[in-house]
Amino acid sequence: MYTWFKNYPNVLFFFFVAVMTVSYYDGVLEKEPMNMHLWRQTDCLSLARNYANGAAFAEPEIDILLADKLTTGKTAGEFPVLYYLVGKTWSVFGESVMLYRVFYLLILLAGVFAFFRTLLLLNFGNFWSTVLSLLLFTSPVFVVFGVSFLTDVPAFCFILIAFYFLVRSIRIPWAKYSLWWAVLFFALAGLIKVSSLILFVFLGAAFLIELLGKKLSEGGRVFQRPGATFIGFGIVILAVFSWYFYASYYNEQHQFKYTFNSIYPLWLMDEAGLAKLWDGMKTTTTIIFFSRPMIALVVLLPLVNLLFFRKLPLIISLGNIFVFTGGLLYFLLWAPLFENHDYYYIPLLILFVSSFVPFFYWLKERKEKIYRSPVLKILFVLFLGYNFIYCLSVVKLKTRAAEGDFPVVGNEQFVGMMRWVNWDVSANWWRYKAVLPDLEKAGVQPDDKVICLSDYSFSVSLYFLNKRGWTNFMHYSSREEIDQLIDAGAKYLFITDPAQLELDYIQPFLEKPLGEFKGIHVFTLAG
Repeated sequence: MYTWFKNYPNVLFFFFVAVMTVSYYDGVLEKEPMNMHLWRQTDCLSLARNYANGAAFAEPEIDILLADKLTTGKTAGEFPVLYYLVGKTWSVFGESVMLYRVFYLLILLAGVFAFFRTLLLLNFGNFWSTVLSLLLFTSPVFVVFGVSFLTDVPAFCFILIAFYFLVRSIRIPWAKYSLWWAVLFFALAGLIKVSSLILFVFLGAAFLIELLGKKLSEGGRVFQRPGATFIGFGIVILAVFSWYFYASYYNEQHQFKYTFNSIYPLWLMDEAGLAKLWDGMKTTTTIIFFSRPMIALVVLLPLVNLLFFRKLPLIISLGNIFVFTGGLLYFLLWAPLFENHDYYYIPLLILFVSSFVPFFYWLKERKEKIYRSPVLKILFVLFLGYNFIYCLSVVKLKTRAAEGDFPVVGNEQFVGMMRWVNWDVSANWWRYKAVLPDLEKAGVQPDDKVICLSDYSFSVSLYFLNKRGWTNFMHYSSREEIDQLIDAGAKYLFITDPAQLELDYIQPFLEKPLGEFKGIHVFTLAG
């Protein structure tokens, strides 16, 4: 009994996390890619599948064959360690989206737990450590994309894990290996998603400020092992730079890249673009970031924290400013993408940490009576409950709901759009996988290369068909281009758009119909 009481913070935390996890992901983990951003999701799945089929770690590939003169899908983006691990797991247990999603879910839960343990290390107490970490777990973008094949949430979770180990190395001097665990996870985060390093950049700046002699904490030096810290931070920077240098070289060698990472700053947008950005953020993307009250707190708390700048340890006050500024700069440099790319908000989740931690640290140190107030605690429990219901509603809309009103979301346009997208994906995209048995009976072989003319992405239809080949990403418009694909090995043509059947340049390739399967017209191509 004593052990239970001693460890009850962890037990209570895990209980609530388990309840929230089951609520969010009931009926989700076994599903194929869902809702928006099928393009990005299937790119990730395609990379994992090619690793399962034997691709070398340093030679990532996707299913569309646009590299090496239409012979391979070799292309690199973020460090592919997660895709590789999933692929190798598939090679042993068989391809399974559930295995992929569960793997990412474990990373997500580890990140939430690391944040919980960080707050305990900062002496936030059992109640606030639990409530604040659970509040983070009510961000729909965090919950949805935590199991949707993209690497953004795992990268953010690695930041939370790295932050825990760094705080542990500072608060517990004899935990000498914690610093190197922090280095490992900061490096993994940056390798997987450079945009996740907002907190790391601030910590690096704080370390340099301390090296120059500025006192960042009344308790003494924050970075107590400056030599090891310098080496560790240098390792992170070198690792990230080395991979992306290699990825650039790899893509140049194979003449193909599947990621588009160039900045698109706000100041290059015209008036019409700014209007579209605002409308998209208002009606779609910010709804998936957090509830409106939570967004207000994330934006306003950094400003409130400035009021007691001198009443906090300098490193916490600087973190409040620098991380918020870093988040703002990140938004400004990629602003147009925030119109409809909700997963671009994932790096901005660090603003939750940099705004709530300073505020509650100030309450704990300067306003202990308020901090321990039962009234405040009850209000935050109710606030947590509201945000959980909000998040659950958005998660349903972003995964499986094709009907229902969801009044707590409060935006009929968003609700209607998400319900339609869920229907469209299940009706029009999942059918590519549903026809696989029919194609096999019709004589289509697993290794046959195909052209999916009605798909303008890299990999969506190819992933569902479990085939390599070509989509219409290049917007083909001539017979010669299709002949070139046939010369590269294309054996079948897939068309779902009836209008494409009337195109003049397509007519020569419709002479050998294989059949129509759930609205997908398939034609055998002459070799």
